[in-house]
Amino acid sequence: MKHITILFSLLIYSAFTSADAVNINVSGYVAAMPCEIERNNYSIDLKKVNAWNIRDSQVSPWVDFSIKFKNCPTKTTQVIMTITGTSDLINGDYFINTGTSKNSALNLVNTLNKTLIKNGTKIIVAVDNNSRSVEIPLSARIVGYGNGMSVGTFRSHVEFTLLYN
Repeated sequence: MKHITILFSLLIYSAFTSADAVNINVSGYVAAMPCEIERNNYSIDLKKVNAWNIRDSQVSPWVDFSIKFKNCPTKTTQVIMTITGTSDLINGDYFINTGTSKNSALNLVNTLNKTLIKNGTKIIVAVDNNSRSVEIPLSARIVGYGNGMSVGTFRSHVEFTLLYN
């Protein structure tokens, strides 16, 4: 009887002490924080432009502005900015005007070398090692084409995505 009690006790004990294997997987990614961008939104005022000055393939004066970054991490050596927007339907080198003025578009360039910026253009700029900052200077203007340009509002929208290396 004593053996049966011990055997029964062992069976009960083993039933309550069975264990399941539990796996815990931990994952993540360690990355440097990106540069701080000076502003998240930019509104560039191309001012009031005389339609007679930009009709028939003429242009308005350039308006300069910059996208600025600061406090770039030590390991970050360059900023890659990809610019996207809706291309103009008549001339794909420009961005579409969604305002009420007809036959006009946005001409955007890199100010340093006047390189044309169109949908999908990538600009690569090195981070200044001393200041840990980057400045991407841009210029914008209205271009007119054809003789059907009309007066009205001018609006264009471009976005940029950033990659830090």
